Amino acid sequence: MAAIWPGTLLIGYLAITSGILLVGRERVSGLALGAHFAVLASTCAVTWLRAVPAWLRAWAPLLLLLFLYSEMPAIIAAAGHATLRDTHVIAWEAAIFNSQPASTWARVWPSLIFSESIHLAYLLYYPIIFVVPAILYAQRRRVDFGAAVGILMTTFVLCFFCYAAFPVAGPRYLWESTAPDGPFRLLALFLLESGSSQGTAFPSSHVAVATTQSVLAIAMLGRPGLLIAGISAGLAAGAIYGGFHYAIDVVAGLGLGGVVATVGLVLTRSTRAQAKAIAPT
Repeated sequence: MAAIWPGTLLIGYLAITSGILLVGRERVSGLALGAHFAVLASTCAVTWLRAVPAWLRAWAPLLLLLFLYSEMPAIIAAAGHATLRDTHVIAWEAAIFNSQPASTWARVWPSLIFSESIHLAYLLYYPIIFVVPAILYAQRRRVDFGAAVGILMTTFVLCFFCYAAFPVAGPRYLWESTAPDGPFRLLALFLLESGSSQGTAFPSSHVAVATTQSVLAIAMLGRPGLLIAGISAGLAAGAIYGGFHYAIDVVAGLGLGGVVATVGLVLTRSTRAQAKAIAPT
């Protein structure tokens, strides 16, 4: 059952976005529609067919994340958004911070060492996605693994729904950052230019997911989780300093990730406690 929850959540998300794609199908390519429904059918099969290996059922939601993120522009287009909502977020930034942190931080603190440090943290987002589930799976803590993946996928799904309803491009599409260039920054820019989906800035999924994983890591792994929390703090700073996200994106991601992880841990507490009680010593 631990592995069924993330799959069922993903099926629900894909079913809802199927409706969005069908309503706006004249704005979406046939290839995008076909790929979406193929993934929906595959997810149903992997989640519910008993013949599917347990490891594939457990890992399938995480393995589909790249597809889910990459199809967001098609969903945003199908939803009928004529323009992105950056002007709203820029106005919020000015009202709250009396400035645009994404365009001013690097100019005020032009440190190559600082820039490279937080850009490295930003790049570590990718292993952060998988590190907590991988450790739990290696420790054969299947109930904790299922809970962690379910909570993580909830964070992703909520971010994706936000993008479909309120797409924001992000500051890097509007102005050029003055952050000092170094190997880690250049690699971050390369990865974003190669695979970034425009319209997915608010809230920052990088920060939301890293926050979720920090809370889960501390709760489930103890003291080692503090390392993930420290990296996540650097990641959040890098998102603003590098001009990848507005400060509001980061604040929203922090709040979303923290709430989802905390609520998820509370809701799964009894199940995880029962599993620990019957585990062999």
